[in-house]
Amino acid sequence: MPTVARDDLIIDYRELGERDAPAILLIHGWPDDASTWDAVAPVLAEAGFRVIVPTLRGFGATRFADAAAPRTGNSAMLAIDAIALMDALGIARFMVAGHDWGSNTAEALAVGWPERIVRLAMLSTPPRLGGMPTPPFEQAQRQWYHWFMATARGAQAVRDDRKGFAHIHWVNWSPPGWFDEATFARVARSFDNPDWVDVTLHSYRARWDEAEPDPRSQWLEDKVKATRTLSLPAMYIQGDADGINPPSASRDVPAKFTGPFAKVHLAGVGHFPQRENPDAVARHLLNLFAGDPAALTDSIDRSLPMKKVAPFAAGIAAIGLVAAAAVGVAQAQGRDSRLTQVAQFDHQATGVAVTADGRRFVNFPRWTDDAPISVAEVMKDGSLRPYPDAKWNSWRNARANELPVGDYFVCVQSIVPDGHGNLWVLDPGAPGNEKILEGAPKLVRIDLAGNRVTKVIAVPGDVALQGTYLNDIRFSPDGKTGYITDSGTRGAIIVVDLESGKSFRALDGHASTQIDKTVKVAIDGKPLVRPDGRQPAFASDGIAISKDGKTLYYQALTGKTLYAIDTAKLRPGVSEADRAAAVTTVAQTHVADGLWMSQAGVLYLTSPTDYAIKRLNGSTVETVLTDRRLRWPDTFSEGRDGTMYVTASHIQDTNWFTPGAPASIKTELFSFPPVK
Repeated sequence: MPTVARDDLIIDYRELGERDAPAILLIHGWPDDASTWDAVAPVLAEAGFRVIVPTLRGFGATRFADAAAPRTGNSAMLAIDAIALMDALGIARFMVAGHDWGSNTAEALAVGWPERIVRLAMLSTPPRLGGMPTPPFEQAQRQWYHWFMATARGAQAVRDDRKGFAHIHWVNWSPPGWFDEATFARVARSFDNPDWVDVTLHSYRARWDEAEPDPRSQWLEDKVKATRTLSLPAMYIQGDADGINPPSASRDVPAKFTGPFAKVHLAGVGHFPQRENPDAVARHLLNLFAGDPAALTDSIDRSLPMKKVAPFAAGIAAIGLVAAAAVGVAQAQGRDSRLTQVAQFDHQATGVAVTADGRRFVNFPRWTDDAPISVAEVMKDGSLRPYPDAKWNSWRNARANELPVGDYFVCVQSIVPDGHGNLWVLDPGAPGNEKILEGAPKLVRIDLAGNRVTKVIAVPGDVALQGTYLNDIRFSPDGKTGYITDSGTRGAIIVVDLESGKSFRALDGHASTQIDKTVKVAIDGKPLVRPDGRQPAFASDGIAISKDGKTLYYQALTGKTLYAIDTAKLRPGVSEADRAAAVTTVAQTHVADGLWMSQAGVLYLTSPTDYAIKRLNGSTVETVLTDRRLRWPDTFSEGRDGTMYVTASHIQDTNWFTPGAPASIKTELFSFPPVK
């Protein structure tokens, strides 16, 4: 089989399927080897996937190239190995399924590289998100071998009889008769690797803090412990006769996933489901990898496990399954290949800003939680840096009466560069999208070169009325005027002289800036309502400006009409009657949150109710892409090369509309190529 050399490791792997097909990484566990996927991998390849099956460090033909390299086996290090393999193969984004050790390796991949992991399947071993608590006595008894290996005598016993040690787990972890001795003997050759014992001992000792993780992976180990949930489409496959991790040990697994998720119980199956019932595993993996994530649902699979099957036989027999799955792969589970996840966040992000030099920023409003950062720069490794500094981001709801609201970000809704070297932060000053804190509504200008605040423009109480919610802003080409949508109780366009700091309300109460009471917001055909029956009611929200600065476009979120006005009518001294007469209807649209006029002159609109990005073509609206990862596409920004960025703010997943949802929810930043 082919190999890939990375740093101190030479990774042996197997590859099936077409090279340009969507990729799936299959990761084996312990005590096992890559052949565990022999009856599953061909089914996935026949269904239209490129399947990569590596051999883990310490197993089989995978070898350390450096005699002095530490023989570590913690799951974060295995994930780093996997990323190196996929990098060497030129695979940027992929789906992953892992069994046992591979389950936690796959989990670490999703935590460490969320922009690369499309879907996740974990088999037989629960996630370690949030850290590993000491197990209850009953589970600790099942895991006796963990503690056995932590002792000097236990470690020596493993060195003296590695195959006997592995064999007892094959016997104990699954129903009697599930394997034949010839199969075990073939797999056990993988344990002849000279580093198998050291890697094994380190893996189990490190997870209970009896050994330090590989220093190169400490950052990822810490991130897994700090991460409570994952939001990507995921599946957990559990044998109901598993002798080491029975269903009782995975009771809390669903709470670890906030996105589309399914927990699958396989009747009569033990700890090695891909060996014991490969037909069922292949079928469920294809449901995850080639189906609609919205259709994922918990299930109990009572199909009979196959005992003592020859490799490949069970998988190749699934002819009907392959045919059905091949159709779904082309559509990549309701995904559009043009949409790329750039970053994932632990809190609700709404705004995004991309500067001329490629820096990326996001903001987190205090809607349902007390976000620890309001404005952040997204670094190349996906980490967040409070911007412009920690002090401006140190506001907390609990200290509302202690901190001067004009000197801190209180509830940031939008961040937009002005094209003149500045990033402007729009702070409605209304935590929870409720009452305005007096003096808190403001615009903050940050010099991008110096990373420092250079101006604060307070929006006074006769402009930011109680009930106002400053939503988004656009700038005149000369950088002297800002136009803000008020999406609160009484919609308006707020015009700000960025030099003098003076502001006023325009089209205040005009029909074009108000909610449309005939519009009912629905997602997947179901009305989006709060527990008390209220629907989303947001007035003028999305806003865009033409490249010459002469036309301002805007729309109420709870609306279906795109309006425009000549910006000359938004100057001081123009009567409201003249402004009202200047408003024009551009198009009949849909429920839209964000608007953006691109450098190429394309007006983009988000479409939260159908997970879509759309564009204006004359007086009609066309779909650019639809992808169910866009759970409430919110705000746009544009890179220097024309690449479009959009946040998914998951408004429908907040506890406003999903009772029992956590205060903090996972959100994402995506990118897609511009329309040609």
